[in-house]
Amino acid sequence: MTLGRPNIAEQIVLDYLTGKPDRTLDRQLDEPAIRALAEQRGLSHFDLSSVMKRMHAKLLLHPLQHGRWVLSLEAQPTRTARLDELDVVADAVLRRLDMDYYVSWHSALWHYGLIDQQSRRIYVAVTKRKRPVTLGLASVRFVTVAERKFFGRTRVEDFEWPVWMATVEKALIDCFDQPRLAAPLPVIANALRDAYRDGILDPERLVADALLFNSPNLNRRLGFFMDLYEIPGTEPLALRVGRTYAVPLAPGGKPDGERLPVNKRWRVYEDPAIIGTALELK
Repeated sequence: MTLGRPNIAEQIVLDYLTGKPDRTLDRQLDEPAIRALAEQRGLSHFDLSSVMKRMHAKLLLHPLQHGRWVLSLEAQPTRTARLDELDVVADAVLRRLDMDYYVSWHSALWHYGLIDQQSRRIYVAVTKRKRPVTLGLASVRFVTVAERKFFGRTRVEDFEWPVWMATVEKALIDCFDQPRLAAPLPVIANALRDAYRDGILDPERLVADALLFNSPNLNRRLGFFMDLYEIPGTEPLALRVGRTYAVPLAPGGKPDGERLPVNKRWRVYEDPAIIGTALELK
């Protein structure tokens, strides 16, 4: 089983537990201290319950008895990257790149702990066409994007060499724009929900980044899922949804023969297969 690296919220719990001699989490006793640590690190939306559930799914936490958990002995509570291939790529390819770039799509979601399925293909945004690179078991696919879409990157020091990485908000926007480079749409939507619940997503910045794409269809899909997960701040998106009657939830998709209901606010076809899967994912 391949597991995502701990995201920022999970790392807070890891850091707290590794400072305890017995590495146990007593929900009733430890939650105030963990929340205080989260606030100290700037997380405004910190849902400890959902963080613990994902850490359990990632085999980082194991239940002892009701309300008490223990940190896995195999866990590596560190900010060192779990995507070992990216260390090699950063040193051999990215630091020698003679153009601006940033890592995004599936690779960025993995970096932020928002997706469980690891890939040996690393997706890198550039503004000029460049051939892919194969390095050992890893490959680098350079994705050419328009200048207006090339923004929203941050310098990450987690690897052997500094790497330019899409911010959480920009990575999600890139994925909604081109889900084929990331994961099925329900998985991307689930990453959006987890990022918000863990307090690592700024909804206002997310919407601002989306508007820079100048894509009514992107605005519709993002706004729909933000409403589905009760993420605030969708009003600017609702003002820029274009004139088309309705579009499929997944880019490139088409409604099948049956008549699907249309969401009146976002004017997207409410595909029950996509929505149901998105709601079922944990």
